[in-house]
Amino acid sequence: MAEAAATTAHVHGVKGTGDAPITVGILTCSDRGARGERADVSGPTLHNLVIDRLGGFVRQYRVVPDERGPIEAAIREWADEHRLDLVLTTGGTGLAARDVTPDATRAACEREIPAIAQAMTLSSLRVTPYAMLTRATAGVRKRTLVVNLPGNPKALAENFEAIAEVLPHAIDIIRGVDTHASTAHGAALSGSSGRSHQHGHTHGHRTTGSSSTADPEGHAQTDTNSGPIARNVGGPPC
Repeated sequence: MAEAAATTAHVHGVKGTGDAPITVGILTCSDRGARGERADVSGPTLHNLVIDRLGGFVRQYRVVPDERGPIEAAIREWADEHRLDLVLTTGGTGLAARDVTPDATRAACEREIPAIAQAMTLSSLRVTPYAMLTRATAGVRKRTLVVNLPGNPKALAENFEAIAEVLPHAIDIIRGVDTHASTAHGAALSGSSGRSHQHGHTHGHRTTGSSSTADPEGHAQTDTNSGPIARNVGGPPC
């Protein structure tokens, strides 16, 4: 068994503007990264996405080898002891013998959320047919949401973008927030327009209700909360 030369750090983040900041752990799964043979690029990429899109606070960061034990242990520790809202893994989601991140995630989680992984796959299939080879999963342990992301920084960003909008809502539900009451309150505030605030507050990455934002390519988009999940339908350029 390769020695788990894990790197752990408490990383500064940006406090969200909602009722409470989203606390996040980033787990990079890489044999070479854990041995110090390759700099971790995916972890810092994910860190920036968490801040920019979620207004999250990255509390834990670690690099572990592609082994079930260290991966599962980190998820359990961050959920049970640190009580993080969200754990994001990067790497080890493919078909290679050492790609065991999904297996470790399933072992650590109490419930799976298959549609999160399906949403990422559907989004990636617009870019490449090889996306169907992923084994990534998502699930919940106690009050912590766990999501597997690919190790490639470009693919990671594409997958994260596919689910970023729904993550704060999912975390609210897991926290025990009455999201139905929040939605009703937002609908009352919207007046005759009929457009409701999705949460009744902001989560740092966007403003609820109808707002104009920009996608990663700089095109203006309008969030009207009228559809299921807003996506860059064409996918980013290859």
